[in-house]
Amino acid sequence: MDSEIRTIEDFKPNVDRIEFSNGKVLYLIGTAHISEESVNLVEDMIEAVSPDTVAVELDHNRYEMLKNRKRFQQTDIFEIFKNGKVLFFTAQLLLSGYQKKMAEKTGIQPGSEFKRAIEIADEKGMIIVNADRDISITLKRTIRSMTLKEKLKMFGGLLIGSESDIDKDGIEELKKGDMLMQLIKEMGAEFPSVKKVILDERDLYLAGNIVNNLGETTVAVVGAAHVPGIIERIKKGEVKRSEMTEVENIPPSSNIYRYLPWIIPAIVAFMFIWGFATGDAKTTGIAAIYWIVINGVLSALGCVAALGHPLTVLAGFAAAPITSLNPTIGAGIVTGLVQLYVVKPLVEDFENVSKDTMHWKGWWRNRLTRALLVSLFSSIGSSIGTFVAFPFLMRILF
Repeated sequence: MDSEIRTIEDFKPNVDRIEFSNGKVLYLIGTAHISEESVNLVEDMIEAVSPDTVAVELDHNRYEMLKNRKRFQQTDIFEIFKNGKVLFFTAQLLLSGYQKKMAEKTGIQPGSEFKRAIEIADEKGMIIVNADRDISITLKRTIRSMTLKEKLKMFGGLLIGSESDIDKDGIEELKKGDMLMQLIKEMGAEFPSVKKVILDERDLYLAGNIVNNLGETTVAVVGAAHVPGIIERIKKGEVKRSEMTEVENIPPSSNIYRYLPWIIPAIVAFMFIWGFATGDAKTTGIAAIYWIVINGVLSALGCVAALGHPLTVLAGFAAAPITSLNPTIGAGIVTGLVQLYVVKPLVEDFENVSKDTMHWKGWWRNRLTRALLVSLFSSIGSSIGTFVAFPFLMRILF
């Protein structure tokens, strides 16, 4: 689709007017996600051009989140543990907490410009287009693309990053750019794989959804960092559905991560069977004690580090040696569910999730997020225990 692109310098410097060959017009607004000026810009532009369609950099889930701030109270937390989504849910909370921290410092809620655009569109009966890719797909593709070192660095930075390093000047800089990209820069390292998933792929996806859902006059509200990529994509022509589908696919785990949870338990089980088969029951018993103690203690220490209940610590000690031999269930599932049962989250814990995840101490104070930490830390402890115990078993049984 041919188009003519120019910046509306005489009206707003952060707005690009794109006129297509079929006569349809797109006003592309680049915003900062924690800037009151961006909210005002959105209001002014929608009032000025009276579009029939308003597109926002939101997927359906985040659209519902903006309209329903009590989403955590509606979350089935037990399903998160049972379905092994603890890491994914924790990542969402880490990002949410970081955004809340920025909102506390700037006085502007992240995404306020999107919310205002939706409110005006609702009031005036305009068509609303949720143009972004599903946030769960973006997070999963991001996690799959990162190395272990990158994951630890990013999650560690989000969880325990100091607030004192963000001064007044830093806040003003934050207001000028895309929040998520600034977050990545603040971690002090390059994340090329993360940039590709979070920025480049979404540029393509946003461009496709916006162009494919154009009204006669459309206002699209996106983060400023996405504007150059969206314009470049529009210049190249139509975004094919196959291209959008390609960046919606969740890449499979590498074969080593896929088979390792089965290979290690199989080898350990074989070693115990070998020990019994050779008739050396005493040596096999000693090996079993090593396996139980090392796995159990490290998993229990993970529970202790997360300030888990004493019964949860015992559950971690008892479960880890068994779950380490069963790839279908992890120690973290057991400890997380036990922690939830013995220290039941209260209504206030669900209500305060966003606030408590802004500061690292809040993760331990809140009963809900403490259960997440219990699950994560005990899983890590159990995994370390498996690799620590393995050479001991090799020396004892062979």
